[in-house]
Amino acid sequence: MAASGKAAKAASKSKKSTNGIAGRSIAKEPRSTLPDIGAVLKRMRLQRQLSIQDVADGSGLSQSFLSMVERGDSDISLGRLSKLAEFFGHDIGSLLGYSTRLAKPHFVSGAEREIIDRGPGIEYEIIRLPGLEMEMNVVKLAAKSAVAEAISHEGFDVLYVSQGEVVLCLGDEEYPMHEGQCVVYSAVYPHRNVNRSRKPAVVVGVTTGRMG
Repeated sequence: MAASGKAAKAASKSKKSTNGIAGRSIAKEPRSTLPDIGAVLKRMRLQRQLSIQDVADGSGLSQSFLSMVERGDSDISLGRLSKLAEFFGHDIGSLLGYSTRLAKPHFVSGAEREIIDRGPGIEYEIIRLPGLEMEMNVVKLAAKSAVAEAISHEGFDVLYVSQGEVVLCLGDEEYPMHEGQCVVYSAVYPHRNVNRSRKPAVVVGVTTGRMG
């Protein structure tokens, strides 16, 4: 009876141990951070309102092959991917995302933000975007204030008025803008923002070149 009792106890202990292992959750392998090439190509095609045949004609690749890539039924070589990138106006890296450094969100640190003196009544902040040849700037203009000096630099600027009214002075021309308006222009021409209204204004800009 004693031996039988020991055997039963051992069997019970073994069962508990096995159940304990089975009951524990097993950590899942991390998801791949590689982009879904088919989904990227389909999104870019639809954003441009293109058919698969349009992309095939422009890239020199077959319609049936492109359909399989979009569905995830076929891989794609670098050579063919390069043709698609050229068709969409990208290189391979920018077409897909993108660098591995930005596979996860990067919160811009204080070291990548700089306050610039642009004159009285102006709060001018440059935000340098890591890994990209782009910068953002957030400009708050008090009532009846103006950026002191016009600047020029390489690249293009995108300007969005998020509050109030401003005047974009570009070269020898002036362009009044109100809240919600957005404009794109070559930044090689001297430009600055002016607030002639009695209320504060805020503009948000993106430039493809470095402002220094």
